[in-house]
Amino acid sequence: MVKKFYWRPPLALLPAALALALLAAGPVAAQQMQSPYKTMKLDNGLEVVVIENHSVPLVTVDIAVRNGSFTEPDEFAGLSHLYEHMFYKANAAIPSQELFMDRVRELGITFNGYTSDEVVTYFFTLPSGKMNEGMRFMADAIRTPTFKDDELVKEREVVLSEFDRNEAQPSFVLNRAIDSALWMPYVSRKQPLGQRPVIKTATVEKMKMIQNRFYVPNNSALIVSGDVKADDVFALAKKYYADWKQGANPFPTYNAPAFPPLTSKLVVREAKVPEVMIHVEFFGPSIGKDDQDVYSASLLTELIGQSTSRFSHNLVDSGLVTQIFGGYNPAHNGGTIGFFLTAPKEKAKQALSVLKSEIAAMGRPGYFSDAEIATAKNIAADEKLFDQDNVYSFTIRTSARWWSMASLDYYLHFSDNLATVSSDQLRQVANKYLVGKPYVLGVGAQRATLDELNFTQEALRW
Repeated sequence: MVKKFYWRPPLALLPAALALALLAAGPVAAQQMQSPYKTMKLDNGLEVVVIENHSVPLVTVDIAVRNGSFTEPDEFAGLSHLYEHMFYKANAAIPSQELFMDRVRELGITFNGYTSDEVVTYFFTLPSGKMNEGMRFMADAIRTPTFKDDELVKEREVVLSEFDRNEAQPSFVLNRAIDSALWMPYVSRKQPLGQRPVIKTATVEKMKMIQNRFYVPNNSALIVSGDVKADDVFALAKKYYADWKQGANPFPTYNAPAFPPLTSKLVVREAKVPEVMIHVEFFGPSIGKDDQDVYSASLLTELIGQSTSRFSHNLVDSGLVTQIFGGYNPAHNGGTIGFFLTAPKEKAKQALSVLKSEIAAMGRPGYFSDAEIATAKNIAADEKLFDQDNVYSFTIRTSARWWSMASLDYYLHFSDNLATVSSDQLRQVANKYLVGKPYVLGVGAQRATLDELNFTQEALRW
């Protein structure tokens, strides 16, 4: 399963029952809450993270690896995702996929995985009484895959079928073209789905290269959550993972190359949609490089997302657009700030013009009032009080992704740092990344609509 995330980052962590009791206290109370994580590190570098939640007798065993499309030059485009599929196959302990699935049924496991640009993760959920067996099952799968030729041939076709399903989406061609405009010549570093020819010709040798480079304990985290005790998890981690051989640190050897500066580009593609899709994408701050801007950009997108905002009033309430979303995609390797809207054909050009006017206004004093900023901070913090309510999602998505692209400590202090963002800093981040800056404009619609609207390079002017 391939994932391309686009979200506002979670900011606080609490069980739902406790969150309900503390909503009235606002973000300050949320920031002072105890960490949900108990952690240790094995001598081989494997980080072990435990999230105790005894509400149901289930345990989720997750392995996260710093891998994904950011590690993929053109000749590996999509192979992190293919490797993810090969994980649920034969290994040294279980000699065939059929026996692997027999063991899944025997243990009562539900399983899946996903590949994004900055993490690949695998997870089993099973009754907590079988945690010991689940931990060993995961250890065998992650440490000793055999990559049988016949299984690889079959799984290449499965991944290509997933490519087919994605390609059938109306926005697929437009989104891929926008990716190319943003990230060339290193677009493979931002497309977890990859490229058909590379997937179709993938070899066992390339699977082993990925394993040797990235599937080492010092580039991985074992995240276990649910009806468990941390000391029990730590003991099993030592039992099944302590002799996993440490490898060479993959980074900086396999760091993604620096993307070149963005230049404004217009991308127009036919799409079978009833209205006009307009996507506007800017380079944004990157985690670990522009951290103060990361917090400011996160609050900025929280503000414009409020239905009472000037942004919403001038675009949605005015009837110019039928749908709009502005979001910041935090990433260690190239964050983005984007605006996505749909508009009736007759209002599409005006909607784009108003969008640019609103972005320009964000760089001037007074666009956001002090009251709006305070409210947005409270809303952001209160939303994230529920982040841990679904411990399964909290484990496999929030925790795995933040561990990979930054750290769990970075995540835990995110709300503290966001709460310090001032109106001046909001204006600064708007001017630094948005106002008058290069961007990619993507337009998708029916061919007759595109011909009638006739978007040209003139549409890129501020």
